Amino acid sequence: MNIAEVIALVNTNRGNGKKENLNRMHLLMDKLGNPQKRLKFIHIAGTNGKGTTAAFIASILEETSLKTGLFTSPHLEVINERIKIDQQNISDEAFIQFTERVVLSVEEVELELSEKLYSFEILTAIALLYFAEQECDMVILETGIGGRLDSTNVIQSPEVAVITSIGLDHMAMLGNTAEDIAKEKAGIIKNGSTVITCFLEGSLREIFKCKATQERASLLMINPKDIEVVSASIKGQLFRYKDFKKLMIRMIGEHQLSNAAIAIEVAIALQNKGYDLTDQSIKAGLEKAFWAGRMETLLEDPIVITDGAHNEQGVALLSKNLRTLFPDKKFTFVVGMMRDKAYMDMIKRIGDLANLFITVSPDPWRGFDAETVASDLRERGYLARSAKQTFEIIDYIQNKASKDEMIIVFGSLYLVGELRKLLLH
Repeated sequence: MNIAEVIALVNTNRGNGKKENLNRMHLLMDKLGNPQKRLKFIHIAGTNGKGTTAAFIASILEETSLKTGLFTSPHLEVINERIKIDQQNISDEAFIQFTERVVLSVEEVELELSEKLYSFEILTAIALLYFAEQECDMVILETGIGGRLDSTNVIQSPEVAVITSIGLDHMAMLGNTAEDIAKEKAGIIKNGSTVITCFLEGSLREIFKCKATQERASLLMINPKDIEVVSASIKGQLFRYKDFKKLMIRMIGEHQLSNAAIAIEVAIALQNKGYDLTDQSIKAGLEKAFWAGRMETLLEDPIVITDGAHNEQGVALLSKNLRTLFPDKKFTFVVGMMRDKAYMDMIKRIGDLANLFITVSPDPWRGFDAETVASDLRERGYLARSAKQTFEIIDYIQNKASKDEMIIVFGSLYLVGELRKLLLH
């Protein structure tokens, strides 16, 4: 195989059969010798915030002697970003080598079951085998979609299970209500594990309390009252959390403080389990942590901020953060979304903040029609234009935008990744 063939296997739509259990994933892992059983995990699920929370935790662990694997999705620029050890992407050579080994077992499973495995199932197996053979001390494992039936849930009880947020996304697969989605994500809670969640109220809180009780797991829920913002700008945020004073993070947006608090609690849980983490490693790790494409300031002249917000909850957070950080400011929004999203409802959330909308499709097959969306926006009274490709956005930023203009790119991590690659490389 070459790297193009690896990408074609693990980053394209394949697979069939409705996933009603994890039997075929268990069968695949059995054939590979169950490498997941040789690893310790921090398992992360949630509608939004999984990547940044994972980045905070990984950065904290990097301040220790623990060899740390990190499995996340999607990627921004290269697929190797999804599998890292101590913040280093898996090399093309290793990716090819481990894919070739996994493919042999994939072929056996597919022949036995007369079903095709999904790409994410194969990628998960590659990552777990790689982490095991590289003898990682800890693996931070991010779910793809949901939790209960996610291929990452093939692992046994993690050291810590994390739920970052609950929102309405992937409803065709997870359910039509927040409660349905919460039950799916609560599926990563296993017997005797430590569980840390975002702040939840009402029925959602009860779902996780009930699941934790059933599994005899300890549950800790972040309390927003424990977080105190000291200062915030496009350079980062200074805040306090419980007994931790003068904590600094580079990532902007109020929601990142909750993600950072979850990471702190994960570190404390590991301390209580005997892992060698100090309070200083927590502070240093938070300050060094970075996760591209999430309220990331790419340029300052003009200011260009990219954000991966692509669902109702994400866009609501983007709107809140912009209003908090830049009161009375109007923005140029570059937006590209998949056509199966309720994109007009999401765009309306930030409509009153817009000087201009520039629409662009993030994907030629699955993305919305940019000109149709721009036309709809104009009919609703907004100033809007469309771009046929991302190079037109680059030209606007570099040659047409005014110096005091603020440009916000959102709607799809694919769009964010492509613009980031073109602007920074």
